[in-house]
Amino acid sequence: MEHETKNSRTISNHLSSTEVYPPSWIDKLTDWVARRPGSSWLYYFGLYVVLLLFQSIVFWMEGAGPIGTFHPVHVFLAGIIPFILAMFHYLDEWAGSALAKLRQDLTVNEEKYQELHFQITTLPMGRTIIASLVFLGLSFLTELITGDPYLPQTLAAFPNSANISRIIYLVCWLFMGAYLYHTIHQLRSINLIYTRHTDVNLFRMRPLYAFSNLSAFTAGSLAVIIYGWVLVNPSFQLSDPVLLVWIIIFIIAALVTFVWPQMGMHRIQVAEQEQLLDEVYIRLESIIAKLHGQLDKGELQDMEELNFAIGSLETEINTIKRIRTWPWEPETLQILVTALALPLGLWFIQLIVERLFGS
Repeated sequence: MEHETKNSRTISNHLSSTEVYPPSWIDKLTDWVARRPGSSWLYYFGLYVVLLLFQSIVFWMEGAGPIGTFHPVHVFLAGIIPFILAMFHYLDEWAGSALAKLRQDLTVNEEKYQELHFQITTLPMGRTIIASLVFLGLSFLTELITGDPYLPQTLAAFPNSANISRIIYLVCWLFMGAYLYHTIHQLRSINLIYTRHTDVNLFRMRPLYAFSNLSAFTAGSLAVIIYGWVLVNPSFQLSDPVLLVWIIIFIIAALVTFVWPQMGMHRIQVAEQEQLLDEVYIRLESIIAKLHGQLDKGELQDMEELNFAIGSLETEINTIKRIRTWPWEPETLQILVTALALPLGLWFIQLIVERLFGS
């Protein structure tokens, strides 16, 4: 799968379309990993181990903690960068696979298909750099608002360890900027594929579910990052307005991530459903008019056939009305909303309990 995805990108690089662009620095990293021997996940896990040990060794050398113990902040910061890289890798493969499943419903030739494949699995270089720098700037803006640079309280007395964690923390913001732009870019590409290049068939919904599951997984990954950040920073309080704003932003972003690319297809499917219903109603009107004509003439010999035809059309109407026009499986949205809302709901309950009982 990995090598097939990368080969498709190579083919796309030779297209003459003006929509093909230089790949981003993230894509170059994941492509490099994909070309290495063995499983790509081992390389991402290896990066995690290196970052964790690098922070922890300095942590131990400064006497900040017993050798062999790992600070929760180190565990989290070491995981963010390889997690995001792995998500880039996995989501791009998933997007390419989902596009392949939709291939028979696409109204494009092979060259355009390769172009779409490139766009949905590759970020443009310039915009990715801008997104990364913007998020790095937001990290400094957040520190300016709070009045303090990021520094875990338990590391305040250990400058070397604290400074290394701060550097990795800032690099994480660079990767976060690229990841959020990847989310926007990929989901916008999905929306364009749905609305401009897909032949809608209400009776062939399953190929669309691959993209909706991709959107849900992307949204869930955003929630993992923000909730993980709060979990390893127990000194942060939900009542902190800056923290609360970031949590709400990420939750809204996660929900938009899931719903936005499906909206265009939903509108198209609703229109298709209404068109099918109109066609059936025209036939039903014709049959009913014929029935009335037979009754007026007293010719009752065809009544059974006409009643059967009316019943069949009513069944068809009910069948069409029951077809779902949202391109996702019902349980997908339920699972996502629960995953996003449950931790925040528990924190709010905890906050209320603490206020009521003063604990």
